[in-house]
Amino acid sequence: MSEYQYVRFKAVDGPLNDNQFEFAQRQSSRAEVSRWSFSVDYHYSCFRGDVDGLLRSGYDVFLQYTDYGVREIKLRLPHGLPFTNDIWLKSVDDEKFHWKSDPEGRSGILTLLSVREASDQDELWRAEAYIDAAIQVREHLIKGDLRALYLLWLCVANDDDNDPAEMIEPPVPHGITGIAADCGELLSFFGLDPLVLTAAGKDVEPAPTDESTEQPIAGWIKKLSKPRSADLLLQLLTGDTRSVKASLLAEIRDSQTNGGWPTSNKQRSLEELLEGAETLRARENEKRSRQALAKAKQDAAKAQLQRADRMKQMLKSPEKWLLAAEQLVSQRGTENYQLAAQILVDLREAIGGDKGDKIARQHAARLVKKHPTLNILKSSLRKCGLLES
Repeated sequence: MSEYQYVRFKAVDGPLNDNQFEFAQRQSSRAEVSRWSFSVDYHYSCFRGDVDGLLRSGYDVFLQYTDYGVREIKLRLPHGLPFTNDIWLKSVDDEKFHWKSDPEGRSGILTLLSVREASDQDELWRAEAYIDAAIQVREHLIKGDLRALYLLWLCVANDDDNDPAEMIEPPVPHGITGIAADCGELLSFFGLDPLVLTAAGKDVEPAPTDESTEQPIAGWIKKLSKPRSADLLLQLLTGDTRSVKASLLAEIRDSQTNGGWPTSNKQRSLEELLEGAETLRARENEKRSRQALAKAKQDAAKAQLQRADRMKQMLKSPEKWLLAAEQLVSQRGTENYQLAAQILVDLREAIGGDKGDKIARQHAARLVKKHPTLNILKSSLRKCGLLES
């Protein structure tokens, strides 16, 4: 089996500057490099560039896929870990899910790595959706949304080295299912059914209201001095708005002494969550099957009404429809032959009795005589009982 690797970097907070761009170009002679993205794939080889170096030099998100089971995401967080250490340590505590601080400042890189048997993985056919989901997870983390951390735990827990029965979930953030809409594709990338979030949200309280999450921000703003307020307004209007906002959110989080995002301690195993997702998927599939069957019945009933209406028109002007059958045959093609045969069948039924059967058979014979080499036409007419076998 060939060893295929796909590597993708994405800049989110802003484009690379000249020095950063030159550094990125030196990492691979085969990569497609821009100030916003870096992508390269390999057969029988691998990427040997400086992944963390690229993340510290302008890019914010890294994704790696291999057809032998490796799935890896790296997220650079410019203002450090958005949660207290005790919360992080309940989830981020091993070599496949860890935080690495930059040599200077608060920023660092959060790494997620999962390895599964290649047969358990789908081909990488939604790479853009996966990278977009990783970007959204990063945004949620920067905002202090604990649901993103729980989702990342699910991704890493689904690893061949882990026993699902022994992997116990961290405290479940309230409103966990609400993050599925923009981040659920990342679960698919790591081989999970996004419905696992629905299973995780069973008997868990809804997310905090917008009002409650905005209260700390409103309180922090009230404490700002006029000079500081003016300085911040100037930064927002003239600087990098995204970076300034992220920095302010980090400052607000640091100023808070409350417990942060509310959670429920369910202590379920990954095995229970996966079984719950399987049950939900079975129900979803059954629901879709019922909907498909209902639609098929509706379509059949509609087609029957249309056919009945068409046969009424045929009865009024059979010559018009015999001509239509001839025109279809003259245009050639299997589908046209089948449509022509169906016209004769409907005309036979519309006229009814021996008369209808005689007209349809005579016209079928006429078509065959006129086009003696069209074997598919003969087959179509024969299947409809318009020619002798």
